[in-house]
Amino acid sequence: MRVGKWHPHARRARAARIDGARRALLRTALGLAVAGPLEASGKARKLSVEIDAGKAPVTLGEFIRQTGLQVLFETDAIRNHTTRAVRGQFDAAEALHLMLEGSGLIFEFINERTIAVRPELTRPAAREGVPQSPVDIRRL
Repeated sequence: MRVGKWHPHARRARAARIDGARRALLRTALGLAVAGPLEASGKARKLSVEIDAGKAPVTLGEFIRQTGLQVLFETDAIRNHTTRAVRGQFDAAEALHLMLEGSGLIFEFINERTIAVRPELTRPAAREGVPQSPVDIRRL
């Protein structure tokens, strides 16, 4: 026998499904909070990292796999950059700093689980007659 959606048994079954979904969501949120890069003491959690040197998109993919963090980058912008090998126990910031050192890439934490990686902004080469220091246009 099929029960209509307004039948008392159907409402109880729907409520049970919603309660189950809420509990699953809460377990996931708690798991992410516990597994985050920061421990309850506020210190960065040390991670075991083993990443070979190579092309930035590939090595950042491996960093994501090993740390479980979300890393945002534009593939075309970092395609021609290479990163250094990193092996050992580091927090995420230390590992990424060592990995990107000398690569022309920089990173910043967006929040405790998300990192943005982008090319370093460089100043254009000095040209004759073009000032290299900031100019206060109010004085001109």
